[in-house]
Amino acid sequence: MDNRKKKKFKEQPKKHMSFDVPDVPQVNEPMPVCSLCGKSIETIADSFCEPDGSYSHFDCVLDKIRKQERVSEDETVSYIGHGNFAVFYKNEEGKFVIKTRIPYESKESYDAMKKFVEGSKQ
Repeated sequence: MDNRKKKKFKEQPKKHMSFDVPDVPQVNEPMPVCSLCGKSIETIADSFCEPDGSYSHFDCVLDKIRKQERVSEDETVSYIGHGNFAVFYKNEEGKFVIKTRIPYESKESYDAMKKFVEGSKQ
C-alpha cells in the first residue's frame, strides 16, 4: 500500500478576460432555386454551378450523372473533388476502380459562386 500523501492544491479563482470582438461580416445565405429540381437551395456551399451559371443541389447532380452515365447496380457515382465526379466499379479483388471521370464544375464557375456568396455579406 502506498503511504505517500497527496498534496492538495488550493483552487485558484477563475479569471475572466474581456476583449473587444471585431466586426464580423454577416452572411445572408443566398437561396437560389435548383435548376434540376426547382426547389430552393438552402446551403449554397452544398451546391454545384451548372454550365449556364445556375445552381443545383449536390444530390440532384448525382442523380443527373447516374442517368447520363447509365450507372448499373454494381457501379456507383462519387464526388472525387475539384468539381469532378467518377463512376466506380469493384474489380475481381474487391477494390474500387474508376470506370469514368466526369468533370462537372469548372474553376471559373466555382470562382463565380464564391463571388456570389461574397456579395451576400453585409
